[in-house]
Amino acid sequence: MRCTIHPATAQDIANIVIGHAARTHDAEDDGHDYLDVLLEACAGSRQVWTASNAEGEPLALIGAAPWAQDRGRGRLWFVILAAYGGNDADLASVVRQSVMEMLQVFAQLENHVSTEKAWALGLMRDAGFTIEPAQASPDGIDRHRVWIDAGITNGAAPAA
Repeated sequence: MRCTIHPATAQDIANIVIGHAARTHDAEDDGHDYLDVLLEACAGSRQVWTASNAEGEPLALIGAAPWAQDRGRGRLWFVILAAYGGNDADLASVVRQSVMEMLQVFAQLENHVSTEKAWALGLMRDAGFTIEPAQASPDGIDRHRVWIDAGITNGAAPAA
């Protein structure tokens, strides 16, 4: 499956929210926390991209919100939707393409990822991010600082 990326539209976000609401309608957990976090991330982000399949169905949202203490640094986030059924190489390609676009706005992208999210760490490593050793965060969860600078995105992946 080949994926494409494009700037997210209000319709993309609405379709994801409506789809999520339909999937969780009968579930015990109504998913409101997930939707609140997603909508807050979208609202605070300078850029949000939608990865879509050949039929135009959204597979992932990828965005970057400025850090409060450093507006030139973006806090990268992504949401892989349940509909995603492609291979990891396609997904890594989509993340790389989105990151290249975001690094035109931010000098650096970073986030802190839980050690439990090995798939996300692998995806970010494949996209060229540096993965630092895990450290305990204030909430007691071990997290890796993952980052990429605009100056090192010339195709060479940094050492992990």
